[in-house]
Amino acid sequence: MLKFAVVDLETTGGHGEDNRIMEIGIALMDGSEIVETYHSLVDPGQPITPFVRELTGITDEMVEGQPQFGKIAEHVAELLKDRIFVAHNVQFDNKFMTAELKRCCIKFNPPRLCTVKLARKVFPGQPSYSLHKLTESLGLPDFNHHRALDDTLAAAAILRSALEKVGEAGVMKNVVNLSTAKKQAIGA
Repeated sequence: MLKFAVVDLETTGGHGEDNRIMEIGIALMDGSEIVETYHSLVDPGQPITPFVRELTGITDEMVEGQPQFGKIAEHVAELLKDRIFVAHNVQFDNKFMTAELKRCCIKFNPPRLCTVKLARKVFPGQPSYSLHKLTESLGLPDFNHHRALDDTLAAAAILRSALEKVGEAGVMKNVVNLSTAKKQAIGA
């Protein structure tokens, strides 16, 4: 059975070097079943831009007094360990996660799966592949957009739908950075 860590991060901006994580959501999936969730607001140590405040509803006051990423880094790394890192636009979330863990001297280079790319292959012809529009067109439950755990659960629902349609082998064809030995072991 495949093990996934579906992740969504809300950040202070779009660039990993200059911006930081301010909210994290993780859903651990064994196959298509969510077995654990994790959520935390994070003190990014810098002001949240007006654009991001408007988009997410997260304010400087909300993150004040929350743990900085360094305080939760080991726990987050343990949650992600030995799982396929999944996100809707995985490059974005992986870039931020890798940068934050590197600041804490934790190496991170997981196998990755992008639910945008997966959905384009498994559910072709959708009017949009944005998280909200895609969940809507697939008939999945609506959610609180641009909040980490809600976006995580929406991406997990997309992954579950893809697993139901094409099975683990079909999903595995879309995983990047997976060792050849591991691919052979699971028959992808």
